[in-house]
Amino acid sequence: METETSALIFVIEDNLNNLKILFNVLRDAGYRVLVATDGVTALEKLDQVIPDLILLDVMVPGRPGFEVCRELKQNVRTADVPVIFLTEGTAIATKQQGLALGAVDYITKPYQEDEVLSRVQLHLKLQSLQLKLQAQNQKLSQEITARRIIEGELQKLNSNLECRVQERTEALFQALQRLKEQDDQLRYKAYHDLLTGLYNRSWLIQHLNEALHTGQPKTTFFLDLDRFKSVNDRFGHLSGDILLQQVAQRLQAFLGKNGVVGRLGGDEFLVITPVQGQDGEAIAKQLIEQLRFPFQLHHYTIQIGACIGIVPTTAPYQNVTEILRDADIALYQAKRIGSNTIVPLTPQMQRQALERITLEGDLRRGIEQDEFFLQYQPIIALKTRQLVGFEALIRWNHPQQGCISPTQFIPLAEETGLIQQLDAWVLKAVARQWHSWHHQGIDLNSITINVNLAAIHFQQRDVFKQLEILLLQLNIPPSAIKLEITESLFLDSSALTLYTLEQLTRKGFKLCIDDFGTGYSSLSRLHTFPMQGLKIDRSFVSAMSVDSSIIVQTIIALAHHLGLDVVAEGIECAQQAEQLQNLGCDLGQGFWFARPLGIPQATQLLHEALLICG
Repeated sequence: METETSALIFVIEDNLNNLKILFNVLRDAGYRVLVATDGVTALEKLDQVIPDLILLDVMVPGRPGFEVCRELKQNVRTADVPVIFLTEGTAIATKQQGLALGAVDYITKPYQEDEVLSRVQLHLKLQSLQLKLQAQNQKLSQEITARRIIEGELQKLNSNLECRVQERTEALFQALQRLKEQDDQLRYKAYHDLLTGLYNRSWLIQHLNEALHTGQPKTTFFLDLDRFKSVNDRFGHLSGDILLQQVAQRLQAFLGKNGVVGRLGGDEFLVITPVQGQDGEAIAKQLIEQLRFPFQLHHYTIQIGACIGIVPTTAPYQNVTEILRDADIALYQAKRIGSNTIVPLTPQMQRQALERITLEGDLRRGIEQDEFFLQYQPIIALKTRQLVGFEALIRWNHPQQGCISPTQFIPLAEETGLIQQLDAWVLKAVARQWHSWHHQGIDLNSITINVNLAAIHFQQRDVFKQLEILLLQLNIPPSAIKLEITESLFLDSSALTLYTLEQLTRKGFKLCIDDFGTGYSSLSRLHTFPMQGLKIDRSFVSAMSVDSSIIVQTIIALAHHLGLDVVAEGIECAQQAEQLQNLGCDLGQGFWFARPLGIPQATQLLHEALLICG
């Protein structure tokens, strides 16, 4: 027999894709590989060459796998060659039939590389040890026969030989035991998550695949932990690992034998149960309840939650990838709604997800191909009705769909991280437009351009470095740019965020809180941030009843007390403008004054404002 790493493996498989997979796996592992796609050809080749091991498909055409195996075992030349059957199913009767014919093992499709190699290595090793044992026994037998001639040494020789045989038999048994333990370890690692001990992605996919092909009705729950990142950030990744282990134990204890649970990775888990419909939703609610109980990490009590997307395997799925895709879609919707939310998949979600994927691809292409442009909405001083600035608003001219609303693509850009590229593009476009107006002789000393920025920039600051360089190159004062940031930034009190805001203020940039009153900012913390203005959200302006006018008046008074300018958004009639002016509001913008303007119209408005001022 060849050495194990250069052994000849004969693969008999009629599916060319499967044959290619096995051929590449075995060849890359250093084995020599002989192939056949039907039983007749395989038997003809075996008349010419004797392999070290045979991988035989049960359903091979020409001569079925069981018939081929029977003939091999009846042939003296091939009777000792180990045969491993390749099969689609896991039926016990099928396996017993193959083993009764003389096969040594089974490998179930679809093939897992680790499993194929571990089984091939195991049976090659066993065959090698078996041959060595036979050779040793033959040699010992010859020694016994020869030494029996010496009458005086016969008894002593027999005793010694028995000891040697026993020692070698024990050594062989121990070697076989070690090989079995190694094989068990390989099997465990191949199908289990080493951190939690749960099943891993490979096993879950295989389990779902079996359920899909056998038509077993099951429900898949895609579970994602809430606030797991904050646990990692606050207590460290080691504590995060401990939390994952506790979550795994709790899920396993709850499910028992009524389902399986596995970890896909990170803080994502997959639960598969035989229940369906409303029973499935009831299980999901119980899963969330299990995770709402506090966890103990060191000396701290931690509370988390979870979101769950639900998908039944009874839907017309072609493969497991589609099941996991739809489970992810349902989970995405659950996470958008909020903590401890359960969302079963609907056809509408599938359509929206496809549209979102398409739009994301178009958005990436649009950034690369410069499909965006800016419009400028005037900002007016309410007392004098003079132009004091613009808000730069990004627009997307889609080549097929035309102008797409920012409400569609801005949230998508924030979710995908593309918002950083979009904001950088807007800042560059605004700086160049200011430079162009300045070169046209327009006096911009009293004009500022407001630009909306996502909160993520205040953690990274790269965009601000680029902006500083650009303004320096174009000789634009930083005070010409007013950066609008959302209230959500107030939730982030990190030292880096505060430092970035303070540095921007020191360098001359103006900062403004956008859509004030709709978010989560604390009035008591407002004074800790270096702001120069705030914008009252249009929702307060559009409903200027007695109650909302009191809220608006309170916001204006607070802002003025802190030395902030106040801009009211969404002014759509003269009555609103007059009421806001009477309440002490400084500035306003909205359709009553002007809709967002293209560059030519904004340029004309600047010239008219100059003439009025002059």
